[in-house]
Amino acid sequence: MSAVLAIQQRRQRGGRGAVLTLADQLLSSASNFVLGVLIARAGGADALGTFGIAFLVWLAVMGANRALVAEPMTVTGSTDDSGAQLGEGLSATLVMGVVVAAALALVAGALLLLGVPTVALLALAPWIPSLLAQEYFRLMAFRMQRPLQALISDLVFAVTQAAAIVVLYVFDELSVAAFLAAWGMGATLGAVAGFAMCGVVANACRGGAAHLRGLWNRSRWFLAEFGMSFVSGQGYMLLLPILLSTAEFGLYRAGASLIGPVIVLFRAGTGVGLPECVRQLRRDGISGLTFYAPRLTAVVVLLAVAYCGTLALLAAPVLRLTYGAAFTEAAVITQLVAIAYVIAACSLGYGVALKAAEQLKALWSLRALSATVSIIAMVVLVNAFGLVGAGWAGIGTASTYAGGVLIMYRRMCKRQSIGTSGQPNHHHQHFTRGARGDDPVDGTTRSGERGIS
Repeated sequence: MSAVLAIQQRRQRGGRGAVLTLADQLLSSASNFVLGVLIARAGGADALGTFGIAFLVWLAVMGANRALVAEPMTVTGSTDDSGAQLGEGLSATLVMGVVVAAALALVAGALLLLGVPTVALLALAPWIPSLLAQEYFRLMAFRMQRPLQALISDLVFAVTQAAAIVVLYVFDELSVAAFLAAWGMGATLGAVAGFAMCGVVANACRGGAAHLRGLWNRSRWFLAEFGMSFVSGQGYMLLLPILLSTAEFGLYRAGASLIGPVIVLFRAGTGVGLPECVRQLRRDGISGLTFYAPRLTAVVVLLAVAYCGTLALLAAPVLRLTYGAAFTEAAVITQLVAIAYVIAACSLGYGVALKAAEQLKALWSLRALSATVSIIAMVVLVNAFGLVGAGWAGIGTASTYAGGVLIMYRRMCKRQSIGTSGQPNHHHQHFTRGARGDDPVDGTTRSGERGIS
């Protein structure tokens, strides 16, 4: 009876957590979307393209920090307060942020001296530590099953950003750099509010470099997989300003941004799904993954089809209303990007399951293939069809990766089912080693429990 009650309580917490996580992701995506709209309204397609370059750089930095710190901690560490190492992770994140900020400022400054306009990158650099710290807190809140704290942090972020933007309009200071400063201020207060809630601030300055070194045995594979995923998923878009122009990149950003909020489904699915897949794997082995991954994927696909289909049909009037009449020609981009995201959604749960099972070397190989396809497709199709070719390149990349993930997942399940036949109580044994069979970096958590390693 107590077991049934415990299951019911877990389901209730899981449902509430999923709602709060989705609300948090919606708020985060909405604030970024509004920021892009305001920049486009203030400076046109060229300003939006400039912001788009800075935003892609931020996505690269954010993803690298996830790979080096948050994701390996989620997969290998405790999923409750015991042994969570939140302070060490924050310290590692701040170390990463300071190093990246300094490197970005130096590179952007050197390019500026050579005549390349990099003011937006210079404006972004000082806020990298704050942006990373706030993002790290959100991921740890999901890991600790505290989605309400993540939502509160993002509310502080959004309110602060909104207040700063009001000040910019009052003083008529509407440059891209000024908007980026408002964004960074929001992240700073959001991070402070988040860590104040969990009492980590006092321990934030210790052990960062050592923590990064301790995670490296696994994080290198997370980083390698992310590096290729960024190139194949978003980084290849940096070719557009080179192949066409910053203004046309701005048009692409406008068209794609209508579909962009669907990314909240992907992030929410990953934020909830990765810790849950780890729990399922530890408790039930491969059967836990085969139960959870299809259901996670089905939910994301249904929501993605509903959202992407609606925006694809209403693309032209929504672009006119949101960005202005000059952006309506980007409607075809909205429709093509919608197709690409729906295709990507079809593999989300299975990709999260592969990551939870530490199949990172295989994922890296697949990402490398997708990155190659994306770059070749972008160059060939943009030269042949202009801006529309970029949309078709996205569809080709999404199809390559989604198909590969499904094949890899099925092979993994088949392999583990065969390997564990007749051993129902030891499904998880294969996953107690790293992606290359390495020994664990730190097989014990602070509580002395054995972690996935």
